[in-house]
Amino acid sequence: MMVLLVVCTWLLGACATKTWQHDANGTLPLKSRAQNQVENDLRVTAAVPGEAETERIFGLPLYKRGIQPVWLEIENRSALPIRYAPVGTDRNYFSPLEVSYVHRSGYSNEAREQMDRYFYGIAMPRLIPPGETHSGFVFTHARPGTKGFNVDLFGPDPEQEYSFIFFIDVPGFTPDHASVDFDALYTAHEIRSLDSAGLRKELAALPCCSSSDSSNGEDGGPVNVVLIGESNDVLYALLRADWLETASNSDATPGQVKDSDGFFLYGRPSDALFYRTRGNDRVELRLWLSPMQHDDKPVWIGQVIHYIYNKLGGSRMDPQVDDAALYFLQNLWYSQSLLRYAFSAGPGEVSIDNMRQDFRGARYFTPVIA
Repeated sequence: MMVLLVVCTWLLGACATKTWQHDANGTLPLKSRAQNQVENDLRVTAAVPGEAETERIFGLPLYKRGIQPVWLEIENRSALPIRYAPVGTDRNYFSPLEVSYVHRSGYSNEAREQMDRYFYGIAMPRLIPPGETHSGFVFTHARPGTKGFNVDLFGPDPEQEYSFIFFIDVPGFTPDHASVDFDALYTAHEIRSLDSAGLRKELAALPCCSSSDSSNGEDGGPVNVVLIGESNDVLYALLRADWLETASNSDATPGQVKDSDGFFLYGRPSDALFYRTRGNDRVELRLWLSPMQHDDKPVWIGQVIHYIYNKLGGSRMDPQVDDAALYFLQNLWYSQSLLRYAFSAGPGEVSIDNMRQDFRGARYFTPVIA
């Protein structure tokens, strides 16, 4: 036992000699594509490096540990000091030395000390004195797709409270909806502008479900949600409510790539697929741009489905499909992404005793909502 202990200790000590290298100029590409926002005497600039950029800048695989750095620059042209609150960017953000600590394995003591000093020095300062500009990184939880976050600032005056909202594309991830030419989906003659009564009539006449192919084959999932808004407004509302985009690029993380099987509407697969975890389960939202407009804003037709997973990895669609739609409504409501809502007549009740079945064999029912 003593020999084994000595050998193991020697091996561990021998491994902890790795040096650490990083690219001190790696932030230059970030600054060239950063977004700027100005309010009163404050200017905030923000950028988010992709996974490959992050590893080059820090010399460490931060993304693999679920850490996504956000670069900020805050210019305070006022006569009062301004403080930055990182909890607005991520309520469970990582501290700089936490990031260096979780990556210290295998490095020499000298390298570990270098990492601590570097991460401490590169972090975004909390205080920006009057007339000064400061920049640095805040370390957030990684998420695929467009990065949405707040930069909350406040001063000694109670009325000095500012919240800058950013939505930034992250290199290395191409969302599925980015490949859709929405302007080419319909001609000007095909687009119908409807008032509220006309919209309700059109929605009531929609098919109950998507289909298995482009020629209106077997029934797919139920059509149970309608969104009205410009494309960016809809996207940002979903991102604020923690819905994740799916990727169109094949090198994305498994489970994030759009499922191309089935679920057609208007003769095509969905224009965008978003998903959100719900405990151990997954809720999926498919959206199609329709040829309808209401108050000069596009109308999006969709289906939201709750998939229930078991311990062995199997799943089934929650048969009570209205629960998924109501969950979606509440989710937007509580994330302050909802302006108003209404219910519209659908294809009628489907009882639990006589369920409908989609082309994949999933059975579901939908009682009339009072």
